[in-house]
Amino acid sequence: MSIIKPAATVMVLRQGREEPELILLKRSRKVGFFPSAWVFPGGRVDDLDAQFPVIGGEYDGVGKEFAIAAVRECFEEAGFWLGQGQPSAALRGILNRREGYMPLDGSLVADLDKLRQWSWWITPETEPRRYDTRFFLCCVDDEQEISHDNEEAVESCWISPRLAVQKHEAEEMFVAPPTYVTLMELMKYSHIDEIWEAAKHRIIAPIQPTHFKGDGELEIRLPGHPAHPVAERALEWSKFVLRDGRWLGFPHS
Repeated sequence: MSIIKPAATVMVLRQGREEPELILLKRSRKVGFFPSAWVFPGGRVDDLDAQFPVIGGEYDGVGKEFAIAAVRECFEEAGFWLGQGQPSAALRGILNRREGYMPLDGSLVADLDKLRQWSWWITPETEPRRYDTRFFLCCVDDEQEISHDNEEAVESCWISPRLAVQKHEAEEMFVAPPTYVTLMELMKYSHIDEIWEAAKHRIIAPIQPTHFKGDGELEIRLPGHPAHPVAERALEWSKFVLRDGRWLGFPHS
């Protein structure tokens, strides 16, 4: 069984003219985990993340290193900083080249009050690379520009969850199952304030899918599926099937 590595991702939301929008990044086809997929900014928790200066943030037992990693990865991958101070482009280059770390001298401070946890996904046991990933969200009202790093991410955009789902279903934008589920959850809201409030009341429990391959299709089974070891339902969907290059969700019967 593969070692599970701690990771974090963050949905950066702003209010568009008609509906919420968020940042999506297209991963390079050279990366080992979901190449060419569109994802939220995120990545592994670093050893020094727990030592980084912060203000605010209470996550009911979730280690603050997950939230700090979400802030750091958002800066590394999208150039979007969620905290005090102003990190430089030079620092971002150092981080992306793995030549150094975030400064611990207080010149930069992660604002964890900007984050709320949305969900918790654990990679299936059958995957060679496994992650214990906490999904956070934040809502911004400024016009800070995003820019992908041209290393792990080769494209970036602001897009509504609804349009992202439509593009995935039209085979124009491939996303991984956790991303697809999250987009479908978020597309139900008409304003970022509603999403922020919803995050406050969510019950965060681990979601660890299982794999099944049959008839040439990959099936991702979720808690509550008859063949999943966890009987309690975690989401409104029982399974997702990869068919013709796109995921299709099936609700519980």
